[in-house]
Amino acid sequence: MKKREIDAVASALADPENAERTAEEVAAAAIQALDDVRSRTHRLAVVGQIQYGPQEPVHTVILGPFSCRGILDSEVKFRKALEGPLSAREAGQGLAWDPMRKRGRGRFMLAPMFWSARDAWDFYRGSEVAEEVVEAVSVLPRGISPACLCGLKHVPPCRHCGQAYEHHCPLHEPEAPIHRCKAA
Repeated sequence: MKKREIDAVASALADPENAERTAEEVAAAAIQALDDVRSRTHRLAVVGQIQYGPQEPVHTVILGPFSCRGILDSEVKFRKALEGPLSAREAGQGLAWDPMRKRGRGRFMLAPMFWSARDAWDFYRGSEVAEEVVEAVSVLPRGISPACLCGLKHVPPCRHCGQAYEHHCPLHEPEAPIHRCKAA
């Protein structure tokens, strides 16, 4: 445990009002004090996807929470925290493949964790990076047409029902029938 966490729990346990509380209430106060400290420092999660084989489903997993240096209260601090060594990154790298069965594959990314949706919006609101993204999107051309698929020879299977279906070129045949299976 870190000194900040120990100090928070010690402060909760040293409260003079504990003499009038039950053991459960004192324990709840100590846990709450620890949670309050960790809610500011343990703000990093590993979001990953693992898959045993190409025909197997992709499973999404989340590891965490992990701590990092400093308090993550802005995107700039989050990006700076990612520059250094992190236990979260080491844990994410463990998702690359199943070491027990010696197969599979996985990928991961590090993400900031929040207690509420409002905290997430507040985290990115007004940040320079978010403003740059909004600016870049605003200058995109509005008349983007779909890609031409006329040269594709492969007939892909439907991801829901598994049946092969004929694809059409959305650029040259926009009115062609779309495959509709019963599983979707």
